[in-house]
Amino acid sequence: MSGDRREFLGSVVGLGVASMVGRQAGRTAGLESPVGMTNRSEWDVSWADKITGKHRAVFDSVEVSMGLGLLRALIWIKDYADVYNAPASDMSAVVVLRHSAIWLIMDDEFWAQHNIGVETKITDPATKQPIKRNPMIGANPFGLPPALADDGLKKALASGTVLGCNLAFSLDVVPKVQADLKLDAAKAREAALKHIVPGVILQPSGVFATLRAQEAGCHYLLATDA
Repeated sequence: MSGDRREFLGSVVGLGVASMVGRQAGRTAGLESPVGMTNRSEWDVSWADKITGKHRAVFDSVEVSMGLGLLRALIWIKDYADVYNAPASDMSAVVVLRHSAIWLIMDDEFWAQHNIGVETKITDPATKQPIKRNPMIGANPFGLPPALADDGLKKALASGTVLGCNLAFSLDVVPKVQADLKLDAAKAREAALKHIVPGVILQPSGVFATLRAQEAGCHYLLATDA
């Protein structure tokens, strides 16, 4: 993280701007949590009430890392089915995409329009050029087994919960849109929100999401390189 970004992040936290930003992005959810807390914001935290499986894990993903944060969640579910014959209903997987992994919450149109393949240094194996789509939607470009790795994001969404970090979204995604489309910050955020992959739930921060999942009984795994 650059010095400028670290300074800005400190300002966001210190001034409480993250909470104000969240009210623009969140969805109303006034549900009681399993630990007796009441949600008084507009952030959608209802996902935590749905972590009811016998086996629970949160996969903390801070880098793209070939999409391994998503794939390791799928591997965990498969391994428990193979070893213990555990049904899908017994498995509660939460994947948190934060820091440099935030680009994986954005759809193919966003990747193409904003040249995120250049940003992430991911090459399309067919064209040998920067990839023009989200590598975790459709065929996996990293040479991993297709049966597991293809459509990794959609499989993870179908099998568990995928959360995105609003701080990374605000620090990386929104400024990219702002610069590329020459928009002010509010309009850039509005434009970016339209390209979050359906099913991904934006949270105040990746730290909040990861710790909230642990409060809901999830074991923690750092699923990508720090």
